[in-house]
Amino acid sequence: MEIEAPSEHNFTIYSKSGCINCRKVKDLLKKDNIEYEIIDCDDYLLEDKENFLLFIQSYSNIEWRSFPMVFHNGKFIGGLNETINYLDKLISFDF
Repeated sequence: MEIEAPSEHNFTIYSKSGCINCRKVKDLLKKDNIEYEIIDCDDYLLEDKENFLLFIQSYSNIEWRSFPMVFHNGKFIGGLNETINYLDKLISFDF
């Protein structure tokens, strides 16, 4: 199974079913009218979890094992808290 790479042109959220923080990140981006893509990772985790985590590590340059996994323009942001901080900085620079 080929894993979908993060988008180079907007936010990408690697998400899994039942993840509360995944839902919070989606709600946060939606509230700010920010476009994003969702990549559902349930199948990746069931079929080959370790390969999926290595794939994420190859894009993030760190070992990240929790959800959500958020990228912006192909650059790794982190999870919920890191995304909140990133958006605070991003929005403050827009003015």
